[in-house]
Amino acid sequence: MAASTAGMLGSSAYTRMRSENPSEFMPKRVLLARHDDRESDIDRGNSFWVKAALVYESVTGDHVDDHTRHLSRDLLLNLAAYCCSRIHPPPPSPPQPKVEGADADDKDKEKAKEDDQSGKRTQHPDEGTEENKQVIDAIFLVVGFLPRLTKAASGGKGAGAAAAAASRDAVDDSFKATHMQDIVTDVIKLENQIPIKHLLAVVDHAEAAVHAAAAAIPEFKDEVAKKLQEYELGFRRADFDGVIRSFCWYYSPFFSKQAATAAPPKDDEHAKKASDTVSDELTLLDCLHASLVPPSSEAIAGGGGVKGGKTSRIPTAKELRRSGVRLEAVEEGRAMVQFREDAATLRLPALVYDFKLSTVARNLLAREFEEQSKPVTRYFQLMNELVDEVADVRILRRAGVVRGGSRGASEVHELIKKIDGYATYPSVFMAMDVQVEKVKVFHEKRMNSFFVRYRPAIVAASSVVAASVVAIVATRKKRG
Repeated sequence: MAASTAGMLGSSAYTRMRSENPSEFMPKRVLLARHDDRESDIDRGNSFWVKAALVYESVTGDHVDDHTRHLSRDLLLNLAAYCCSRIHPPPPSPPQPKVEGADADDKDKEKAKEDDQSGKRTQHPDEGTEENKQVIDAIFLVVGFLPRLTKAASGGKGAGAAAAAASRDAVDDSFKATHMQDIVTDVIKLENQIPIKHLLAVVDHAEAAVHAAAAAIPEFKDEVAKKLQEYELGFRRADFDGVIRSFCWYYSPFFSKQAATAAPPKDDEHAKKASDTVSDELTLLDCLHASLVPPSSEAIAGGGGVKGGKTSRIPTAKELRRSGVRLEAVEEGRAMVQFREDAATLRLPALVYDFKLSTVARNLLAREFEEQSKPVTRYFQLMNELVDEVADVRILRRAGVVRGGSRGASEVHELIKKIDGYATYPSVFMAMDVQVEKVKVFHEKRMNSFFVRYRPAIVAASSVVAASVVAIVATRKKRG
């Protein structure tokens, strides 16, 4: 786990966030990292069976039932033993002097006892050492969860925004169909982050481990054993960045029309950082955060004319509409805001409201809490300022800036107002602050116009005058 994440978990700020909204921070079904000093509604024992079931289904294609539950346990422990012995090989033992007689018998008995204990580890859900538990967690992600996500993410047909939206909804539906919503949200929580270098270590051995398990576990019947022997993970270390891209595309709070498997631009330093995971302590949450930050070349584009650095409050969506500012959605999946004064258009990321948004947003804000630049935090502060009433959300939805939400604008309004409570003030992201200041200057300039400021009264008076003229003309016609 990255050092910054570990530091945040021990802070009083995180303790407050966790106690105020435990469902967004406390794992519900899956524990992936060891935090013995932290409360949880589940324990490693219950979590183990969830991991075992998903890994078994991914490898064999069959659901776990009462008859195969013990096989799922044996399979996961066997895979972990295979991978762990190769990822963390024991140091070579020095040569021992030859022992004869009774001492030799004792040595043989001790070795047989150790072998027996090693065998028993595949007969009960004892996860073993901390290293072995770490490998079990990595196997759950590499073999069980990530292949399911990437397969669903690549299942969309066609191209463009409509296809991307349909594909993202399809991934949601695939998880909902198997009641995996809690697992999906658990994977992104700050407490459950594992350095990706551990995932890559498992990627190197996963296929061989599954193939070996076909012979190592005699209870596997011919048909199942054949599935294990023919198992393919679907990706290698060299193309794991594509898996990360699919992960970030799916978990992003912002809509992106870009296909999940498309590579980022070559000059996109943040995307490069998201995929450069071999020798780093980056986690999946870190990669998601990096994917949301605009490249520096785009962040500073169009920022001339107004000096940035200070945080200004943006007018509400209704107020902006009154001053003639048009809202437009940006479908690039970045926390990028741009104001085009020549067209009086404010371009904002398209926020996607779905079952995981609340968890994703809060954990991203927690991750940024102790950082200097806070792009995601600043974005949700901006949304809180834009949205004062439910009517403001309706304006954003009509512009495509907010999408999803089965119950309408009210649930989106409630979420935006609540999430902002986790923001740190002042939160600074200069690229966004520059654009907000430009909008504010434009809005105030327009509102200083007499016609714009008193437009409702002028329109109402004009309507009264028009109605009076019509009435007078009608009366004269009657009189002949």
